[in-house]
Amino acid sequence: MTARRARCWVERVVDSDTLVLWLEATDDVRVRYRVRIVGIEGGELGTEEGARGAAFMAEAVASLTLEQCYWMGSLNTCDQHGRLVGNVITDSGVTLTTVLKEAGHHWNRKRNGLQKRD
Repeated sequence: MTARRARCWVERVVDSDTLVLWLEATDDVRVRYRVRIVGIEGGELGTEEGARGAAFMAEAVASLTLEQCYWMGSLNTCDQHGRLVGNVITDSGVTLTTVLKEAGHHWNRKRNGLQKRD
């Protein structure tokens, strides 16, 4: 299955890079997923950096969800913890990854597992 754009609603922020989302499967069916936002790292829970990252994630999600949001990713792409991997994008084209990295609380995470601050 290729990447798809599905309408989504954020149920809650789990940590600095994970959300619980409801994705619209059809007009009257929504499915709940734990998702990891692609391309970022924001610190682990239990650390000061992780707490700051999670707090900013909550602020970013609140600002983005003022617009209609969509899930961009494949339903077949999961990480080692079983989370879907992808992004949240608004009607105006703003992605959650971009908002998080521009704020400085999060940094790039490469697919090979290497992490790099910009």
